[in-house]
Amino acid sequence: MYEFYLLDIDNTLLNFDAAEQESFRKLMESYDIPFQEDLFTRYKEINKNLWNLLEQGKIDKPTILTGRFREFFSSLELDINPSEAEHRFQNHLSDGKEMMPNAEEVLRCLKDAGKKLYSASNGVYATQIRRLKIAGLFHYFEGMFISEKVGFEKPNIGFFDHCFNNIKDFNKTTTIMVGDSLTSDIQGALNSGIASCLYSPTGNNPSLKATHTISDLRELLSL
Repeated sequence: MYEFYLLDIDNTLLNFDAAEQESFRKLMESYDIPFQEDLFTRYKEINKNLWNLLEQGKIDKPTILTGRFREFFSSLELDINPSEAEHRFQNHLSDGKEMMPNAEEVLRCLKDAGKKLYSASNGVYATQIRRLKIAGLFHYFEGMFISEKVGFEKPNIGFFDHCFNNIKDFNKTTTIMVGDSLTSDIQGALNSGIASCLYSPTGNNPSLKATHTISDLRELLSL
Protein backbone atom coordinates (compact mmCIF):
# COMPACT_ATOMS: atom_id res chain seq x y z
CA MET A 1 0.00 0.00 0.00
CA TYR A 2 2.77 2.44 0.94
CA GLU A 3 5.91 3.05 -1.09
CA PHE A 4 7.61 5.96 0.68
CA TYR A 5 8.27 5.81 4.44
CA LEU A 6 9.24 8.89 6.46
CA LEU A 7 10.60 7.47 9.69
CA ASP A 8 11.18 9.34 12.91
CA ILE A 9 14.36 8.31 14.72
CA ASP A 10 14.07 9.00 18.46
CA ASN A 11 11.94 6.42 20.28
CA THR A 12 10.80 5.06 16.92
CA LEU A 13 13.97 3.42 15.61
CA LEU A 14 16.49 4.23 18.34
CA ASN A 15 15.86 4.25 22.07
CA PHE A 16 16.28 7.92 22.85
CA ASP A 17 15.07 7.64 26.44
CA ALA A 18 17.91 5.25 27.32
CA ALA A 19 20.49 7.34 25.46
CA GLU A 20 19.28 10.55 27.07
CA GLN A 21 19.50 9.19 30.63
CA GLU A 22 22.95 7.72 30.12
CA SER A 23 24.20 10.93 28.48
CA PHE A 24 22.81 13.02 31.34
CA ARG A 25 24.46 10.73 33.89
CA LYS A 26 27.84 11.11 32.15
CA LEU A 27 27.37 14.86 31.91
CA MET A 28 26.74 15.13 35.64
CA GLU A 29 29.79 13.00 36.35
CA SER A 30 31.93 15.28 34.18
CA TYR A 31 31.01 18.16 36.51
CA ASP A 32 31.40 16.05 39.67
CA ILE A 33 27.66 16.19 40.31
CA PRO A 34 26.20 12.91 41.61
CA PHE A 35 23.46 11.57 39.34
CA GLN A 36 20.02 11.76 40.95
CA GLU A 37 16.67 10.86 39.42
CA ASP A 38 15.11 14.12 40.58
CA LEU A 39 17.81 16.09 38.74
CA PHE A 40 17.15 14.11 35.57
CA THR A 41 13.42 14.70 35.96
CA ARG A 42 14.04 18.43 36.37
CA TYR A 43 16.15 18.50 33.22
CA LYS A 44 13.55 16.57 31.21
CA GLU A 45 10.77 18.95 32.25
CA ILE A 46 12.83 21.95 31.16
CA ASN A 47 13.78 20.23 27.91
CA LYS A 48 10.22 19.14 27.14
CA ASN A 49 8.86 22.64 27.66
CA LEU A 50 11.42 24.07 25.25
CA TRP A 51 10.74 21.42 22.60
CA ASN A 52 7.03 22.17 22.85
CA LEU A 53 7.78 25.82 22.15
CA LEU A 54 9.93 24.79 19.19
CA GLU A 55 7.14 22.70 17.67
CA GLN A 56 4.84 25.71 18.05
CA GLY A 57 7.34 27.84 16.15
CA LYS A 58 7.94 30.14 19.11
CA ILE A 59 11.68 29.48 19.52
CA ASP A 60 14.47 28.07 17.35
CA LYS A 61 16.73 25.03 17.81
CA PRO A 62 19.81 26.95 19.12
CA THR A 63 17.64 28.41 21.88
CA ILE A 64 16.87 24.89 23.06
CA LEU A 65 20.41 23.60 22.82
CA THR A 66 21.86 26.23 25.10
CA GLY A 67 18.74 27.30 26.95
CA ARG A 68 17.96 23.92 28.48
CA PHE A 69 21.27 23.71 30.34
CA ARG A 70 21.32 27.41 31.17
CA GLU A 71 17.95 27.01 32.87
CA PHE A 72 18.87 23.69 34.47
CA PHE A 73 22.16 24.80 36.03
CA SER A 74 20.65 28.14 37.06
CA SER A 75 18.00 26.20 38.98
CA LEU A 76 20.86 24.54 40.89
CA GLU A 77 22.60 27.91 41.37
CA LEU A 78 25.64 26.60 39.50
CA ASP A 79 27.76 28.75 37.18
CA ILE A 80 28.39 26.31 34.33
CA ASN A 81 28.77 27.30 30.69
CA PRO A 82 25.60 26.03 28.96
CA SER A 83 27.25 25.79 25.52
CA GLU A 84 30.03 23.63 26.89
CA ALA A 85 27.51 21.46 28.72
CA GLU A 86 25.51 21.01 25.52
CA HIS A 87 28.66 20.03 23.61
CA ARG A 88 29.53 17.40 26.20
CA PHE A 89 25.95 16.14 26.25
CA GLN A 90 25.77 15.77 22.46
CA ASN A 91 29.08 13.88 22.43
CA HIS A 92 27.66 11.36 24.87
CA LEU A 93 24.29 11.24 23.13
CA SER A 94 25.89 10.42 19.78
CA ASP A 95 27.02 7.09 21.25
CA GLY A 96 23.41 6.04 21.92
CA LYS A 97 22.87 3.13 19.56
CA GLU A 98 20.30 1.01 21.41
CA MET A 99 17.48 0.18 19.02
CA MET A 100 13.78 -0.02 19.62
CA PRO A 101 12.46 -3.61 19.46
CA ASN A 102 12.48 -5.11 15.95
CA ALA A 103 13.72 -1.88 14.33
CA GLU A 104 16.44 -3.44 12.18
CA GLU A 105 14.29 -6.41 11.16
CA VAL A 106 11.54 -4.09 9.97
CA LEU A 107 13.88 -1.77 8.07
CA ARG A 108 15.49 -4.77 6.36
CA CYS A 109 12.14 -6.27 5.37
CA LEU A 110 10.81 -2.97 4.05
CA LYS A 111 13.93 -2.33 2.02
CA ASP A 112 13.95 -5.89 0.66
CA ALA A 113 10.35 -5.32 -0.42
CA GLY A 114 11.49 -2.33 -2.49
CA LYS A 115 10.14 0.37 -0.18
CA LYS A 116 11.90 3.75 -0.09
CA LEU A 117 12.95 4.74 3.42
CA TYR A 118 13.80 8.25 4.62
CA SER A 119 14.58 9.53 8.10
CA ALA A 120 12.45 12.44 9.30
CA SER A 121 13.80 13.84 12.56
CA ASN A 122 13.87 17.02 14.61
CA GLY A 123 17.15 15.98 16.21
CA VAL A 124 20.68 17.37 15.92
CA TYR A 125 22.05 16.36 12.50
CA ALA A 126 25.54 15.12 13.42
CA THR A 127 24.23 13.27 16.46
CA GLN A 128 21.44 11.51 14.55
CA ILE A 129 23.70 10.48 11.66
CA ARG A 130 26.32 9.04 13.99
CA ARG A 131 23.74 7.13 16.02
CA LEU A 132 22.21 5.57 12.90
CA LYS A 133 25.65 4.61 11.63
CA ILE A 134 26.93 2.98 14.81
CA ALA A 135 23.59 1.17 15.21
CA GLY A 136 24.07 -0.24 11.71
CA LEU A 137 20.86 1.31 10.35
CA PHE A 138 22.15 4.13 8.15
CA HIS A 139 22.46 2.05 4.97
CA TYR A 140 18.75 1.24 4.89
CA PHE A 141 17.85 4.84 4.02
CA GLU A 142 17.56 6.57 0.68
CA GLY A 143 17.97 9.96 2.32
CA MET A 144 18.08 11.89 5.57
CA PHE A 145 15.62 14.66 6.39
CA ILE A 146 16.76 16.20 9.67
CA SER A 147 15.36 19.56 10.71
CA GLU A 148 18.73 21.18 11.31
CA LYS A 149 19.51 20.80 7.60
CA VAL A 150 15.93 21.07 6.31
CA GLY A 151 15.39 24.47 7.90
CA PHE A 152 12.03 23.63 9.44
CA GLU A 153 10.90 21.51 12.37
CA LYS A 154 8.11 18.95 12.35
CA PRO A 155 5.12 19.56 12.35
CA ASN A 156 5.76 22.63 10.18
CA ILE A 157 4.50 21.94 6.67
CA GLY A 158 7.77 23.41 5.38
CA PHE A 159 9.60 20.35 6.74
CA PHE A 160 7.34 18.00 4.81
CA ASP A 161 7.36 20.09 1.63
CA HIS A 162 11.15 19.85 1.67
CA CYS A 163 10.92 16.07 2.00
CA PHE A 164 8.41 15.80 -0.84
CA ASN A 165 10.51 18.00 -3.14
CA ASN A 166 13.60 15.87 -2.55
CA ILE A 167 12.14 12.38 -3.01
CA LYS A 168 12.51 10.96 -6.50
CA ASP A 169 9.21 10.02 -8.16
CA PHE A 170 7.35 11.15 -5.05
CA ASN A 171 3.69 10.22 -4.68
CA LYS A 172 1.79 11.71 -1.73
CA THR A 173 -0.90 9.01 -1.81
CA THR A 174 1.65 6.23 -1.17
CA THR A 175 3.63 8.06 1.52
CA ILE A 176 3.39 7.49 5.27
CA MET A 177 4.95 9.22 8.27
CA VAL A 178 5.86 6.84 11.10
CA GLY A 179 6.69 8.14 14.57
CA ASP A 180 5.93 8.21 18.27
CA SER A 181 4.94 11.87 18.64
CA LEU A 182 1.38 13.11 18.26
CA THR A 183 2.49 16.74 18.17
CA SER A 184 5.30 16.50 15.61
CA ASP A 185 4.95 13.28 13.58
CA ILE A 186 1.20 12.75 13.43
CA GLN A 187 0.28 16.43 13.36
CA GLY A 188 2.90 17.04 10.70
CA ALA A 189 1.48 14.28 8.52
CA LEU A 190 -1.99 15.74 8.99
CA ASN A 191 -0.77 19.21 8.08
CA SER A 192 0.87 17.97 4.91
CA GLY A 193 -1.88 15.61 3.75
CA ILE A 194 -0.15 12.25 4.02
CA ALA A 195 -0.98 9.09 5.94
CA SER A 196 0.47 8.56 9.39
CA CYS A 197 1.30 5.74 11.75
CA LEU A 198 1.62 6.35 15.49
CA TYR A 199 4.12 4.02 17.13
CA SER A 200 2.99 3.52 20.74
CA PRO A 201 4.85 0.56 22.31
CA THR A 202 2.71 0.72 25.46
CA GLY A 203 -0.51 0.83 23.49
CA ASN A 204 -1.72 3.55 25.83
CA ASN A 205 -1.63 6.46 23.43
CA PRO A 206 -4.26 5.95 20.70
CA SER A 207 -5.07 8.83 18.40
CA LEU A 208 -7.99 9.55 16.13
CA LYS A 209 -5.64 11.79 14.13
CA ALA A 210 -3.36 8.92 13.09
CA THR A 211 -4.24 6.79 10.07
CA HIS A 212 -2.79 3.77 11.87
CA THR A 213 -1.63 3.03 15.42
CA ILE A 214 0.81 0.21 16.20
CA SER A 215 2.50 -1.10 19.34
CA ASP A 216 5.08 -3.26 17.52
CA LEU A 217 7.14 -2.00 14.58
CA ARG A 218 6.58 -5.35 12.82
CA GLU A 219 2.97 -4.27 12.29
CA LEU A 220 4.28 -1.85 9.66
CA LEU A 221 4.91 -4.82 7.39
CA SER A 222 1.19 -5.56 7.09
CA LEU A 223 -0.04 -2.01 6.49
